[in-house]
Amino acid sequence: MTLGTWIKVNHGTHQKLNDALGLSRHTVNRWYNQDPKRFFMYIPQLSKSSDTDLSELIKMIEERCDDVQALRG
Repeated sequence: MTLGTWIKVNHGTHQKLNDALGLSRHTVNRWYNQDPKRFFMYIPQLSKSSDTDLSELIKMIEERCDDVQALRG
């Protein structure tokens, strides 16, 4: 599962994940598209809110980091 799919399955939208984590309006979207490493700061909350293993979340975040790097060229 990708990080984007995980967000959709467990929270529905980036905005709902913002709300669940107590973040401002476009934070999750900005992190997802520009700096996915920031999700590591909230990994305990992400894991707890979805019953997803930490190792699985780490893998998804690392894969998204690779994707963003590839898109930047």
